[in-house]
This record gives sequence, C-alpha cells and structure tokens, in this order.
Amino acid sequence: MEKKFVLGDIVLMIADGPRMVVEGYVIEEDPPGQFNESNEYVNVVYFAGDSFKRETFHQDLLIFAEEG
Repeated sequence: MEKKFVLGDIVLMIADGPRMVVEGYVIEEDPPGQFNESNEYVNVVYFAGDSFKRETFHQDLLIFAEEG
C-alpha cells in the first residue's frame, strides 16, 4: 500500500472530527529486533479541549484537512 501522508500533514477523519497533525507511520517490531515502518497505520496528535491526545488510525480513514 502506498503511504499518503508525511510528518506535519494536517488531516481529518473521513466522518468528522478535530484537525490532527501527522506524526508519522507506526513503527512495528517484526521480527523481534527488526523495526519496520507501517505502510498503513498513521500516528496523529490533536488537541481535545483540555489536553493533547495521540491516536493511531488506518490511513484510509483520514483525509487532508483541505479536502474536508
């Protein structure tokens, strides 16, 4: 699967939600001791009213904020 986003992209959930900033793709350890960057799962940061939250979403659930 081709990666859609890069560090710093501003994205939204397809359904709706806060603007989120892409931190990067999930780093997986597979096999143990070997680290690989996921091609599908994206780490994001967003402000939830009283604090910053970090979440992980499949890239197909996110769109660029300009598209939303």
